Amino acid sequence: MKIVVFVSLLSLALASGRASAQALDPTLPMTNMPAAPRPHVIDVPQPVQASAAPTDPAKIADFEKRFAQGKELEDAGKLTEARAVFDGIIADSPDAKGSLREAGIISVRLNELDKADDYFSKLHRLVPDYPAAIESLIQINQALKRDVKVELLLKEFRDLRASGKVPLPYFVRERIHLDQGLEIVMTEFFDYKTLPNTVWMAEVFDSEGQLQRRLLLNYDPRASQELQQKDPTLTNAEQFLLIEDVLKGGQPTRIDAYFQMFSLPEYHKVRNTMLAIIGGAYKPVYSQPIDAAGQ
Repeated sequence: MKIVVFVSLLSLALASGRASAQALDPTLPMTNMPAAPRPHVIDVPQPVQASAAPTDPAKIADFEKRFAQGKELEDAGKLTEARAVFDGIIADSPDAKGSLREAGIISVRLNELDKADDYFSKLHRLVPDYPAAIESLIQINQALKRDVKVELLLKEFRDLRASGKVPLPYFVRERIHLDQGLEIVMTEFFDYKTLPNTVWMAEVFDSEGQLQRRLLLNYDPRASQELQQKDPTLTNAEQFLLIEDVLKGGQPTRIDAYFQMFSLPEYHKVRNTMLAIIGGAYKPVYSQPIDAAGQ
């Protein structure tokens, strides 16, 4: 397994991270989803139509029939053929939202990320407040290492969340594909100061989509408040804990603690640290069974 190692000099402790970890639903997000960033926030209404909806019933029926054929090919794994069908619909109706979405998903599955970016960018221009398109663009451009574009998309997505148009408190920021079919899903939470107080989460899935490991960077509100009260120079201090839910049968049975941080690190440092932990570069400094942690 090839991963980048980030060497941290931070001290280590568990503190009160257990409550935040337990508050997180062990099934989310997308435990059994495929590798492609398939939209999961809301869906684009179907059938596929141009913005100026055709009034000819025969034309509407033709759009629906072709879209269904494309979906059938896609579901059968005939990705190139399916995309050709969707491209044909887009050629006839450039604002065919469903076809742009499916063509983008297929392009990701084919690892043709520049094409995927083009499809989802067109979809995003047509429907600026469609969360799944922005989420897909974030994942695609994260993989393409277009950091500036990712930051702009993140700002747009957070603003959309603040407007109430993104119902879920988290989104998938990045998908990292490893050997032997393993996949690491990096999830970002919009507001770490609300339960479950998670900032970022890394989940490892096997080739069948089964969850193997879960690492979390959690905010500790109680410890942060205690720090701020002890020292007036630390009025902005915040404590974060990098922990792992040790799983058995898909359920957390133990908490392993790795790092304690007193300011929020930037995403790439946490990402690389989590990858290093997954690769075995670090060992926990504290472990506690979940069933005994509250006693």
